Amino acid sequence: MPTSSDPATGPKLGDRVKLRHAAGLTGKVVELRGPLGPGGVQIYRVRFKRKPKPTYIEVREDQLEILPVVS
Repeated sequence: MPTSSDPATGPKLGDRVKLRHAAGLTGKVVELRGPLGPGGVQIYRVRFKRKPKPTYIEVREDQLEILPVVS
């Protein structure tokens, strides 16, 4: 049975994600850091497009929503 800290249930590398509780902030998962959060929660590195350079932040799995793929 997968747990919340199981990477198989969370975002995958390259997934487009939305940061919860942030108005319209979307990015792309670029790295799975591992179970480094409180209680073994997965931590992801997410790249957000910003000018002139992109911004990278690390967030917990429960702070991300996976965006649907647009064809």
